[in-house]
Parts: sequence; C-alpha cells; structure tokens
Amino acid sequence: MNANTQRGFQQRWVDLQNSEWGRNLRFMNYLKGEWIPCAQRWAHCYTNRVFHIGNTSTNRVESAHSSLKKWLASSTHKIDTLFLRYHTSIEGKVTELRKDLEDSRLKVFKLADGPPYGHLNMEVSLWAIELLMKERAREIVQRCGCRLHETHGLPCKCKMDALSDAGMELHPHHLHRFWSSLVYESPPDGAKWEDHDATERGIFAAMVEDVYRQGPAAVRKASQLLLPHIRPQVAGLLEPRESEAPKGRPPKRSNTRDPSWFEHERTRTAKRSKTNENTRKTHKTTPAG
Repeated sequence: MNANTQRGFQQRWVDLQNSEWGRNLRFMNYLKGEWIPCAQRWAHCYTNRVFHIGNTSTNRVESAHSSLKKWLASSTHKIDTLFLRYHTSIEGKVTELRKDLEDSRLKVFKLADGPPYGHLNMEVSLWAIELLMKERAREIVQRCGCRLHETHGLPCKCKMDALSDAGMELHPHHLHRFWSSLVYESPPDGAKWEDHDATERGIFAAMVEDVYRQGPAAVRKASQLLLPHIRPQVAGLLEPRESEAPKGRPPKRSNTRDPSWFEHERTRTAKRSKTNENTRKTHKTTPAG
C-alpha cells in the first residue's frame, strides 16, 4: 500500500508471493481476487496521482451524515421540510468553512513570518502553510515523487528547493486557488441554479414538436392520453370520495416506539385495580336485600 511507484508496488507484490505468506493459498487467493484488481483505489502509487486534498477515507462523509441527522431530528418529515433542512445544513457547513478561511487571513502565522512563506501569511489557509513546512522538512531518499503537488495542489519539496535555489519565495499563485478561495473548479454558468420549470417546459415543447412531426395519428393518441390529466371533467372522471378511515401513520405518534412488555403489564395492572375499585364502590352503595 505504501509503495510510491508502480514498479515498487509490483516488486513488493512479488516479494509477498515468495515469502512465507505465499504458502497460504487461501490468503493469496483472497488478495488476488479481492484487493489486487482494485489496487488503483488504495495503493499510494495510484492514489498519489489524484487531486483529493487529503480526503482519503469516508470519515468526512460519515461526519456529514451525522450532522445532517442532527438537523433533521426526526425521520417522519415531509419532503418540503426535509429539503429545507438539508439545504440549511449545507449552508451552515459552507459558512463554517468560509469562517475558518477568513480567520486564517486575519492571523499571522509566527513560525512562517519570513522567507520562504512570508508572502503566504494572511493570504492562504494556515493548514496549507503547515503542510508546506512539513514537506520542506522531509528528506528525499531517491526521488521526490511530487506527491503533495499531485494530491493537494501545493509545491512539493523539489519545487520549493528549485525556487529557493533561484532566490525566489513562495507566492499564492504557486498554490492551487482552493487554498485561498475554497474554489475547487469553476461551476458552469457562473454557479447559477438551474431553472427546473424552464427545463421542464423546454422538454415538453420538444415532445409536442416530435408528436406533430409523426402525423395526425400520433397527435390523436397523445391527446387521448393527456385529456384525462388536463380536463378530468370532460373525460368523465370524478373526484374520489374522501375515505372515512384513512390509512397511514396514527395521529400523535410521530416516531415514538411501541410500549414494552413491562409497560403493557403496568397498564393492565392499573386497569385491573381501577375495575376492582369500581366494583367495591358498587357493592357499598347496593342496599341490602
């Protein structure tokens, strides 16, 4: 998994097959059938060529799910309420991330208040500067690999050394714009929301034109299909009768659980005690024969 090159990955796989583990056929067949075919998803020699900004696990997804569940608070919301709360949760997360970025622009990172990071102070995220400092302190054994440049959009050690040898310092334009604006890619149409009503009208207009082109028979068939939906009174359809006993979730129960055994027993005992008490009162008020 930790191999930085594909050649190194293949060599370590051969070494594993020739080791004592290679004698365990069940284990080796499991690796060959389940893990080696999808090595592009977990081996560093492949994942180090993907721009993932440090997201290499599902932890952030699980955290987002947990946060969303806290916003929803119940599993019985209507679709409009669910939609509103979902967008409120996302907007809150975006606001929190932008706040962290603005805090980074207001703070002076004392450890980086000088070359070669001086021009990055109060311009990019503090996390980006920390990653650059760790990368610059890293020792290169054989080759750099440029991992930080590929995965985070930050200058790797060899690039920083080249800038230092040329007497240059790091500037914000040497970093991916994500670290100064939280922008990953430019969304189409200036990040405008899609007008779903206009889209649906365009699709329907295109369908009408297709029906006209197919001739009178297609127009007649399409009219027969649309008439009950557009003019139900003309098609002889009546409004359904309101059900006197509608099915669905019982009132005043939302998402409460069913009573447990001891709660059933407690209720039954309370009813029995009340019945006995009423019986005793009846006997007392009944006149003697």
